[in-house]
Amino acid sequence: MKIGKLKHRITIQNKVRSGQDQVTGKILYDWVTYSTIWAEVTDLSTKDQLAAKAAQSMIQARAKIRYSQKSKLITSDMRVSFEGYFYRIDGNPMADPDSRREYLTLNLATGDTGWNP
Repeated sequence: MKIGKLKHRITIQNKVRSGQDQVTGKILYDWVTYSTIWAEVTDLSTKDQLAAKAAQSMIQARAKIRYSQKSKLITSDMRVSFEGYFYRIDGNPMADPDSRREYLTLNLATGDTGWNP
């Protein structure tokens, strides 16, 4: 993957347990930075958005990132911060079709309602 295409800075965050509410007993979580990396973020075309909606998916964009020992551990339990918004990672990262060790593609979907203003 050519480095010039990786022109967007994204932050991958991981949810970690931070404690328990003393009154309700509810488990509390915080989001912590797992990694800040360069990516190529592309919005879905209108055609792809219509296909995603037909499949009842909320995917809005894709982020291609460089494959590494750390990036291969990214899961759908994490989220992505990009340009002030938080996105849910829809499914596990997809490896490139050729070498499977050049880049990973993250499907970025609408985040939970409490994540964004």
